[in-house]
Amino acid sequence: MGCQNQSALSNYLSSSVCSEKPTVSLSAKDVETVVLSESTITKSGQVSTNKHHGYTFTGKTGNKLVYQTNQNICIWVYTPDNQLINNPILPVDGKYIIQIAAMQGATTFDLGLQLQKDAETPISSTEPTTLETNQSENSNQKDPAVFIRNHYLSLNNREYRQTWSNLSDQFQNYSGNYSEYQKWWNSVKEIKIGNIEIVNISNNTASVDADLWYYMNNGKDFKDTRNRIYLIWSENNNTWLINDKSEP
Repeated sequence: MGCQNQSALSNYLSSSVCSEKPTVSLSAKDVETVVLSESTITKSGQVSTNKHHGYTFTGKTGNKLVYQTNQNICIWVYTPDNQLINNPILPVDGKYIIQIAAMQGATTFDLGLQLQKDAETPISSTEPTTLETNQSENSNQKDPAVFIRNHYLSLNNREYRQTWSNLSDQFQNYSGNYSEYQKWWNSVKEIKIGNIEIVNISNNTASVDADLWYYMNNGKDFKDTRNRIYLIWSENNNTWLINDKSEP
C-alpha cells in the first residue's frame, strides 16, 4: 500500500519515497496476529530499513482497511495469495499481512488499525493526522488512545510536569501532591506499553484499556491490573485529562 507519512486516514502517498515492494523478507517471528474491527487498535514497534515488522489479520471481501500513523514509515499490504494491493478495499476473504519498515535508518512507530465492514463508509480527507476514529462531534478532540500512549511515553522520559498536567484535579488528589507523585514514578525504571484500545468515547468523556507493565528499580515487575483509564475533555486546555482508573 505504499508509504504513509503524516497523512489522513486512507490517504496513501506516492511510492516515490518507499519502494513499490519490500526489499526485506518478513520472518515469521516478526509477524504478529491482530484482530481488527471497526474499533481502532493501536500497535507499536520498532523498525529499520533492514528490520521489518508485520501484522496479520483476517479480512473479508469488501472490508475497508484503515490505518494511521504520524511516523515516517513504509507500509505494504499483501493479500492471502501474496499479492500487493494499493487499494484499501479488500478484494478477497482470507489472511492479510501488513509489512512495515522505516523510510530511512530506524524508528519507533505507533500505528492505528481499523477494519470497516462497510466499504462505503465515508472518510474525510481533511481529518487531523493523529489517530482518530469513533470521534465525538468536537473535531478538536485528539484520539484518547494516542493521548494515553504519549502520557506513558512521557513518564518513561521523566517529563513529570507534563504528565502531572495530564491529570484532572480529582486524579491529582488521588495521587497526593506533586512531590509524592514524582517520587513514586522515579521508583519505576521503565514502563512497557502494550495494546491501547478505545472502549467508548463521547463529547466530553472517554475510556480506554491500556496494557501496562512496570519494571521497578528494585528488580520487581508487575502488570497494572487497574488498566481501564477514564478521561474527561478539558475545553480550557484543549486536551484529554486522566480522571480515574479501575479494573475493567
